[in-house]
Amino acid sequence: MINFIKKSIFILCAIVLFIYLIFCDAVMSISLSMNLCFIAAGALFMMLQFVFNHPVNHEEREPSFFHIFVKIVSFTFFSFIILIIVFNVLYPKNKIDIEGQKDYDYIIVFGAGVADGKTRIINSRLDLAVEYAKNYRRTKFVLTGAKGENEPIEEAIYMRNYMVERGISDSRIIVDPFSVNTQENIYNSLTLIKKDVLRRGRKEKIITRPFKNSDEIFDLDFINIGFMSSDFHLTRINMMAKKQGVFKPYDIECETNILYKPYLYVREDLSLFKAFVLNELKF
Repeated sequence: MINFIKKSIFILCAIVLFIYLIFCDAVMSISLSMNLCFIAAGALFMMLQFVFNHPVNHEEREPSFFHIFVKIVSFTFFSFIILIIVFNVLYPKNKIDIEGQKDYDYIIVFGAGVADGKTRIINSRLDLAVEYAKNYRRTKFVLTGAKGENEPIEEAIYMRNYMVERGISDSRIIVDPFSVNTQENIYNSLTLIKKDVLRRGRKEKIITRPFKNSDEIFDLDFINIGFMSSDFHLTRINMMAKKQGVFKPYDIECETNILYKPYLYVREDLSLFKAFVLNELKF
């Protein structure tokens, strides 16, 4: 049995990978790019199995170009994934546990998939938002997320309905149903917050200095803004928020089921790399 495992280790890894992908697809909305990423990883495992069982070209008595190519591509691919996951986990964030939360003026809650039966991630964020809303009754919530291809409703509308059904006043909720990615989530949410701050004015004393007129540009750090999302998502949110003028974003972490974390962190790797290429991040 042990010898079989040793001889078939990479094939077994590929099988486990594909089974895990099917499991994730059953509980979460999976994009085409993620399918391709996992298929590529599975293919690399199978090619590594061949290289492992045929370490040299018997005619040339040395590794062939195929052997070298597979090893280099596999090392680069898996190292890239692991390095970005480590960066994501270790990147310093301003995290505060819910028991020690400050009384935020606004909390931006980021959407996630709401396809039928696949709402576990977004519900975990909303449950924390509801808990916070009941503890701190002054805070307003910006719910952000558009309608995806396989979703029956806008994510932001789903979130508003979820919170209202659990006793949170609709007057404390601001809805952004148009943002299709994290950068738009942040930009549109901050725009809505600015408008709401100016509308509420000095009366509620939610800012530390007065505005001379409604057109004045103000520093977002004069407002206490929390960013609420899943743990794997917070690094990109943090860096994008800094890029958009929030120099000290406060992160409110929603814990993710450990079974989904490998998939979600790999998916976030692709998004972080894309955001880096598009210059959407500030370190």
